[in-house]
Amino acid sequence: MSIDTTPGQPAAAAPAADAFLQFLVNLVNNGSQIESIGVTLQMGGMLVSGSIVSGAEYFDTFAASFSGSLASLDPDTRQAVHASLAELGDVFRLPQPIDPLPNYIHLADALFFTADGTPIAGQPTLWRGRTSAVDGFILGRLQSDASA
Repeated sequence: MSIDTTPGQPAAAAPAADAFLQFLVNLVNNGSQIESIGVTLQMGGMLVSGSIVSGAEYFDTFAASFSGSLASLDPDTRQAVHASLAELGDVFRLPQPIDPLPNYIHLADALFFTADGTPIAGQPTLWRGRTSAVDGFILGRLQSDASA
């Protein structure tokens, strides 16, 4: 038997995203008893390590941090900015459907590492990425030597 390798023929398409990772994201997004899951993601030769948090928590924390950095604005404007950003998380306050699976993953306390595990300087931060951009993952977080 021969395999047809005719140029121009599409190869079997890889899935857009790992359904198991999307399932884990949905567990956290649904506000079940699981508030976060430690994970390390392999993405294009880089590692991103942090805790999966719900989209609601991500946007609430982002809104507080961003609006808090606007010290030059009056309090009413800062509050309006905070409310607008936090509102983006409202969709995650509702029960999440099984289908479609989530397209984005939200991490708290994210740290970045080269593929060999060398930390990339920086403080833990919020991070949001496409589930379709994740090449692989492991449960558990990497720690830099400074935080070990």
